[in-house]
Amino acid sequence: MSDTLSAEIDASLVWLFQDSLGLTTIADASRLEYSASLADGTGNDQADKLWHDLRSVAASGQDDLVLSNLPQTIFGSAVSIALAKVKALLIVNAATTVGEDLIVGAAASNPWGAPFGATGHQVRVPADACLLLVNKKSGWTVAAGASDKLRVANVGTGAISYKIAVVGVQA
Repeated sequence: MSDTLSAEIDASLVWLFQDSLGLTTIADASRLEYSASLADGTGNDQADKLWHDLRSVAASGQDDLVLSNLPQTIFGSAVSIALAKVKALLIVNAATTVGEDLIVGAAASNPWGAPFGATGHQVRVPADACLLLVNKKSGWTVAAGASDKLRVANVGTGAISYKIAVVGVQA
């Protein structure tokens, strides 16, 4: 039995900025949007695997995700998804208290740093915020046993739940 994947990625920022000046109000209203579609496959603008989860990280703890070996239960069966490329990554910090931040990147061993510029670089995802990274053409390379570990660390004082989805190409 074969599987197929199609993915839609959408992000938008809509704004109304107003400035009252004496007898008039000046307004700037617009939007900035990004939309991408990924068809089933392994080439440009394609992906063939999806991994997602709701996870929790203890206070001052970390959650190291091995992108070349992501365990998941699908339709009652345990499977392992091994990615060779990541086309999209979405992390949503479910915490609602200021200071309950997640730090993404810079795993201690075999760090996956491709989208961050270098292996030691990190991105902070504050409470009630998200991180969306997309490289729908070539994707970011995952090298099993060398650069395949994505760290999600908790710098807050309580456990933090987060949602994650990774779209990519299987190894």
